[in-house]
Amino acid sequence: MHPTPFTPLIESAQKVQHFGLPEPIRTVRPHSLLSLLNLLFLQELSHRVEAADLQGDFVECGVYKGGSAGLLAYEATRSRFPRKTWLYDAFAGMPIANPNKDDRHSKEIEGGFVGSEWQTRRIMNRLRIPASSFSIGVGWFDQTLPSSPVEKIALLHVDCDFYDSVKLVLHTYYDRLQPGGYVVLNDYNSFAGCQAATDEFLSSMQLRLPVVTIDCDAVYFQKPLAA
Repeated sequence: MHPTPFTPLIESAQKVQHFGLPEPIRTVRPHSLLSLLNLLFLQELSHRVEAADLQGDFVECGVYKGGSAGLLAYEATRSRFPRKTWLYDAFAGMPIANPNKDDRHSKEIEGGFVGSEWQTRRIMNRLRIPASSFSIGVGWFDQTLPSSPVEKIALLHVDCDFYDSVKLVLHTYYDRLQPGGYVVLNDYNSFAGCQAATDEFLSSMQLRLPVVTIDCDAVYFQKPLAA
């Protein structure tokens, strides 16, 4: 999506449609494929890490049009800790599915669901998020994640559906997740590859953690405090 003369009108109509919702949900809801429950729970987890005095940044892998990214950045800027929000997406549609690990539906949507860096930045602007408080890494994960400068993570949002992507994200960032921090997997219940990558990762790390259901798609788990 790119700006058009109708963009302000469309945003005004969306604001009316979601009038009863509080910010940042009201602004981000039209630009996210997450369920309302999932968005609210993502916000809840950001509040939990704050209440637990857990320092660290927020990271999202799989941005699409910036809905959940805006929510995370909004909450990060309201923290009493210096949190930054790191966002990663190629904005070029879905990658190639793994022929052995991903399901048929994954193969059918290769190249689909093309996100928008412009729309993501537009949401940040509408929510008055300072440009210095978030970073957008554009490119395929195997190109961007190896050089990711994130050091400490309080909340990791994994919204990248496919086996190879989810596996790379978990292997890249779990060690940087602070004890007590959370990992949200938006597609665990709806994409076989996401579930396989997550289960294999937890098993390889000898982590017997409860994977808690959020809705029909998403789950989360918490890094042990003793880790």
